Amino acid sequence: MYFENRTDMDFRKFYDTQPDYEAFRNDPEKRAYYDAAAEWKVRKLAHLVPGYHTYADVLEVGCAFGVLLNMAGDKLKIRSRTGIDISSENIEKAAGLWPACTFFMGTLDEFLELNPPAKHRFDLVILSDIVEHVPDDLGFLKSAARAGRYVLLNLPLEKSYSTRKRQYGETDPSGHLRAYDREMAVRLAEDAGFKIVADYTDIAFFDRHFYRAYVRNRRARLDRKPLPLRIGWKIFYFFQDRMRRLSRKLSNRIWGSNYFALLESSSR
Repeated sequence: MYFENRTDMDFRKFYDTQPDYEAFRNDPEKRAYYDAAAEWKVRKLAHLVPGYHTYADVLEVGCAFGVLLNMAGDKLKIRSRTGIDISSENIEKAAGLWPACTFFMGTLDEFLELNPPAKHRFDLVILSDIVEHVPDDLGFLKSAARAGRYVLLNLPLEKSYSTRKRQYGETDPSGHLRAYDREMAVRLAEDAGFKIVADYTDIAFFDRHFYRAYVRNRRARLDRKPLPLRIGWKIFYFFQDRMRRLSRKLSNRIWGSNYFALLESSSR
């Protein structure tokens, strides 16, 4: 139920130049949509944390330019914040936006070589939209278990009708190497040695705050398209909106959802 993708892909270069991340870094309109998505994910992740849990420090792996890391830090009242990303462009942007945080350019294993868990383990590790991007998902989660006592996991569940023909792997434009369903996500976490403290799935489309940002973003994209394409996409979005109102279960089957979990590490 887990995957190890053997690849020669240059992931650092890919995420330095990937069009979406370039837009998120540099386009205020795109950045607003990115922020709205991050805020939704933080609310969903924070919902898993019991009121009696407090954390002195947090590490986010795949932090991009630090938006979710700092939203989560504010939400959970964590002062010490560290972010890791393999994109030098992302880390440069993050350091400029959040000078009070610590950022590291590299992989989790490279970070742990320089900061061994035997000397310090983080109270909390955040893995949000990252597991599907790494070649060895099980090995990656085992490293995360060594890095922190608790892990907040957000994993897109993309085993759905809309992605049935998507070619996951090196050619995927978003860098998704594989797709998961809920059963696969649970099995992966357990195989990595975690105890699942709490978990659930949710769909961003059903959150009114995110949905408003989504509609603004798609309207801006439609305005830039030629008229025939604009008409076609408006018809598609009309039916998508109606489907959203009809059934959450059907929306899940068509477009997928997200898996959110609080995991406790058994590593010592």
